[in-house]
Amino acid sequence: MIGLAVAGLLLTAASQDGDPTVGDTIWLSRTVAVPAGRTLRPGDWTPADPVELLASPRVTLRGDSADVAYALVVWRTGPETLEIPGPILLGANGTVDSLPAQSVTLHVRSVLPAVPPDSVLAPQPRADFVPRRTLSLLPLLVLWLIGGLLLAPLHWWWRRRGKERQIFVLPPPGGGEPPLERWADAGESRAVAAAATARLRWAIAERLPEAHVGLDTGDLLRVVRAARPAWPLGELTDLLHSLDEARFGERTFPDALGLARWGGELEPRLHREAA
Repeated sequence: MIGLAVAGLLLTAASQDGDPTVGDTIWLSRTVAVPAGRTLRPGDWTPADPVELLASPRVTLRGDSADVAYALVVWRTGPETLEIPGPILLGANGTVDSLPAQSVTLHVRSVLPAVPPDSVLAPQPRADFVPRRTLSLLPLLVLWLIGGLLLAPLHWWWRRRGKERQIFVLPPPGGGEPPLERWADAGESRAVAAAATARLRWAIAERLPEAHVGLDTGDLLRVVRAARPAWPLGELTDLLHSLDEARFGERTFPDALGLARWGGELEPRLHREAA
């Protein structure tokens, strides 16, 4: 039955230029005669390294024959002998005929160009010594000098002293005592507190010029503590903070007139020199 089924056997290896090279796609095909009433099925093939099958076998019918082609690639140079499996013929009554495998030898070339052996290569001449540059701090010093010349005028302009600011000084109280009681009866507690604060701050500045009226309450108390530790600092601190609350607080201070009288009683106790 096998002899009747095979009309001819042909094996070809397709490549680009003569023998294939490593990595080329190679098509191995064989032509098999297929009798009437028979169906051809390609044989399964799992080649070993360095051969790799790229796709399933391709069957092309040509009248009463069929071409069975395998696409593969070889990853090693030199001769490579392959066993191509034979196809299987299936009959209508369930008969099965298998064709024998076919052996083929491929000569795989390298993709690298041919090079002469080491013995024919001429030795290269001796390389010269690499000159070593001399290290010098002169460029760095010149850079520092240029930077200093450029930054010195800017530094002088930035640090130069401007015009001395004039310290705002309240005029000394004069023209008689303000009508504090009448202001308090009219509900002007903030005006009473402002007048009492001005009188007390002027009395402090008169006895201690460093605690001038241009300072805020916190700075004023720090100057007084440092220069006049014998003064009644506790009372002075409470009185100044209370006057600030009476002047700037959200609610009306209940006894601004009492704070003014407290300041009048405290003034004689502020001596010019520390006790």
